[in-house]
Amino acid sequence: MSYDDNVRKIPAAAVSAPDADQIERLSARGRPITLCLSIRTRDVPAAPSGNVVADIVGRERPEEIVLLGAHLDSWDLGTGAIDDGAGVAIVVAAALRAAGPDLAPKRTIRVVLFGAEEFGGFGGEAYAKAHANEAPRHVAAMEADFGAGAVWTYRTKVPEADLPFFDSLEEVLAPLGIERGGNDSSGGTDIEPLGKLGEPIVSLGQDGTNYFDIHHTANDTLDKIDPEALEQNIEAYARATAMIANR
Repeated sequence: MSYDDNVRKIPAAAVSAPDADQIERLSARGRPITLCLSIRTRDVPAAPSGNVVADIVGRERPEEIVLLGAHLDSWDLGTGAIDDGAGVAIVVAAALRAAGPDLAPKRTIRVVLFGAEEFGGFGGEAYAKAHANEAPRHVAAMEADFGAGAVWTYRTKVPEADLPFFDSLEEVLAPLGIERGGNDSSGGTDIEPLGKLGEPIVSLGQDGTNYFDIHHTANDTLDKIDPEALEQNIEAYARATAMIANR
């Protein structure tokens, strides 16, 4: 946590980037600005949530899993289009594309749509705990949780012996404008617990130039997503997934 439970809490609020820009514009006119904040928060007891898990079963090594993840929940101010509706669309479409028209990859492609990510990554932690005995059979995990900006790099966290193969992913990703990054990725919020269990991680780094302009605000709506960039994401995830699943 980012605070000490032994210290008395005080109210806090954040202004989104678009609202901050508006305040700056009004201030530049030289007129007094009055803000009225209405903060209504409450603590509620823990409640059940859920992960949605779907497998495209492998034809040769069904026990080995390539995991694609995104999270289902979002903040209530917007529609959750970039955080993380786009991620859900990317991993579902990429899994189907990677599996091919006959849905017959060598290894199992598993899509996990995690619950309760915004509350603290509870869905990812629960999945890792429930599937800890399967961790050695997860051959790679990827997560889409940074909007739908075009992918420009990929990073990994894999054993040194596997680096030649994961370096070779650049052959299929480079035509999409994606370059090789380092081998120091920790994964996203929901797959990080799997990484701590030793599962290989592949992170496709998206362009986040404008991500935090609308992140967790009422401006997080579908019109902010570029269809061409979304398609590039799907193709990138699909190419990486297909190579790993059919290795």
